[in-house]
Amino acid sequence: MKQFFFAVISLLCAGYVFAAGSVADTRVSMDSPQRITLAWTAAIDGTVAVTSDVIRGEMSRVVFYNGTPAPTNSTYAVTLKDENGLDTLAGEGGAIASNAVTAATQLVPGILVVDTTGTTNRYPVLVNGKLSLAISGVGTNATAGKQGYVVIYLE
Repeated sequence: MKQFFFAVISLLCAGYVFAAGSVADTRVSMDSPQRITLAWTAAIDGTVAVTSDVIRGEMSRVVFYNGTPAPTNSTYAVTLKDENGLDTLAGEGGAIASNAVTAATQLVPGILVVDTTGTTNRYPVLVNGKLSLAISGVGTNATAGKQGYVVIYLE
């Protein structure tokens, strides 16, 4: 009887986890730059809310690709928050283009700081922990989730 209840609870929890989309974390890290690919599938409501494995390094570039089926809205929003809730994209992921599968949108994440002479400098974002990937606005589809992937390059 305990096994039956455990099986039912496990199935209910699995349904809850996948209700917010899913992600697969693939890493290539033989030499610098390290490349981490987060392949995502949106939930039926067009959202993804998942956490990556531990990521360590200086983010030098983040590239967004659309999968099949691709997002149907003209743009969608992405955040990559660290364990303290800070968006490592500094808000730059607010309008990722839902273009063709072969096209991509790329960002160079960083913190913009204006010095006393008025010069703007971009300082790299350092990460050392899990990142929470949140995507919204990719469009809805009751039969298949929209897909794409985020490639993070780290030094």
